[in-house]
Amino acid sequence: METADLENFNKTDDPVLQKQKGYSVEPALSEKRPESFTKIKDKVIKVVSLYLQLLWSANPNGKIINVQDLISNCQTLFGTKFETKDIFTIRHVASDLREIYIFIDPTSLKKWYKNIDTERQDISLRLDLSKQITGFLSNVVHLDYSLSYDAAKKISISIKTLDNEDVIIPDSFDKYLDSRKFEEIFEIICVVFICNIYKIFLEFMYNDKE
Repeated sequence: METADLENFNKTDDPVLQKQKGYSVEPALSEKRPESFTKIKDKVIKVVSLYLQLLWSANPNGKIINVQDLISNCQTLFGTKFETKDIFTIRHVASDLREIYIFIDPTSLKKWYKNIDTERQDISLRLDLSKQITGFLSNVVHLDYSLSYDAAKKISISIKTLDNEDVIIPDSFDKYLDSRKFEEIFEIICVVFICNIYKIFLEFMYNDKE
């Protein structure tokens, strides 16, 4: 993401619509989710990073973050496959991803991206899914695996409803806590988190060629 791009976008109240263009993207709502966080496509990360960064810039709260850096850092950590066997590595990823959600809400989206119909059922469900996943990430940050288990089951149902993709959550808490199974579920949910935000923005963004 280039600083100059953000500066130009932020010169208008509605940076995307008044410019009549956004980040150049390809329709991909039918694409299946990547099998791992490191395989999320660059175009997905760039779109998510750009439009979330704009929300951060438009809603100053005294905290400075770079959305793309946070996502890239998570890719690096996932790339290690948690070789340290340290639960705090997963906790770090959860904390970084949770951070980017702060301004993903109907109020901010309607203010800055007026063409996103937050009351449309599928968009409303995707916003709910983002909120569910943020709750799951918070549970992981606080090492509350019981609550994260309940959240994961609800997230699995939402993913099936929205994208017709299966995320199998074990029928017992003990099986869920198996380190390998938990890491697998955690990574899938993190992948869905980024791809779901991408889908919220993608459908409504102007292509540069238009």
